[in-house]
Amino acid sequence: MEIRGLLVLVTGASGFIGGRLAERLATEEGVRVRALVRNTRKAARLGKLPLEIVEGDLLDPQSLSRAVEGCDLVFHCAALVRETGVKKVFYQVNVEGTENILKAAVHAGVKKFIHMSSVAVYGLNPPDGADENTPYQPCGNLYCDTKIASEEIVWAYHRDRKLPVVVIRPTNVYGPHSKPWTLRPVKLINSGQMMLINEGTGLCNYVYIDNLIDATLLATKRDESVGQAYIITDGIALPWKDFFGCYASMAGRPQMRSVPELLGTLVALGMEITSKFTGKQPKITRQAVGFLTKKARFSIDKARRELGYQPRLSLKEGMRITEHWLREEGHLGKTRD
Repeated sequence: MEIRGLLVLVTGASGFIGGRLAERLATEEGVRVRALVRNTRKAARLGKLPLEIVEGDLLDPQSLSRAVEGCDLVFHCAALVRETGVKKVFYQVNVEGTENILKAAVHAGVKKFIHMSSVAVYGLNPPDGADENTPYQPCGNLYCDTKIASEEIVWAYHRDRKLPVVVIRPTNVYGPHSKPWTLRPVKLINSGQMMLINEGTGLCNYVYIDNLIDATLLATKRDESVGQAYIITDGIALPWKDFFGCYASMAGRPQMRSVPELLGTLVALGMEITSKFTGKQPKITRQAVGFLTKKARFSIDKARRELGYQPRLSLKEGMRITEHWLREEGHLGKTRD
């Protein structure tokens, strides 16, 4: 499928993944981009790009109909991504919101709907070697379970409404502007609050943002990708001590303390209880502690085989770019020469 010259809608365009995707589409792919944002005041990054910014909300079907009108493709990147929260809100945004944009896409007759999902559909304790045939694993986590529910609706629209869909399931996405896997760990390291679990020996399945965008574009352009899901990683799983260690070295704090899983669980419980009174997100949850101890690897064999996907940027290269951005933004001090 040739995408040059097409009009595409990117939801969640003021966010990390959607923002970088919109940027690459507009500046490298010759695509006319319509960027959907909830609040234009938070879209300063997009304002510097050659694209159209439209205001809308996943819970406002009329705004979605206006946004999708005339579009050839929809990249659905908007989602509520948190460890804790209100069940109703998670369901409204991640599930009802997804169905609303699907309805708008069907009505507009889009040629392909690319749904940015997550390996969270395999739960917080995925099996080693999980691939696209691995069953969903509901686990009680609001993010995981609503990502499963949203995917189920996407597949239903493909099956029942004949909407051409592609599902992308990335692992932990890091890089410039990433809050959970770049800014958050750097903040914890800078404040001396970073805490490894069991010496950081659990495995991190990571993907650099531009590698994810590469894979997404490959899937978009390939006609045979319709009706398929693809797990996307950098093809390597590293111990958390090594992944977080990259940030610790940048910050000049290479020594990170470690606690046993039991102690980490007790600390997380205390933070969860405190958050109920303060209303602030806990720095770590008991589910997160358990997640950081797992040693499962995800397979990208299908993406390699069907899309020709090959991670273009190594961890060293991705972290170098990320460090430059962190210093430019003042998160690590002045930029090094």
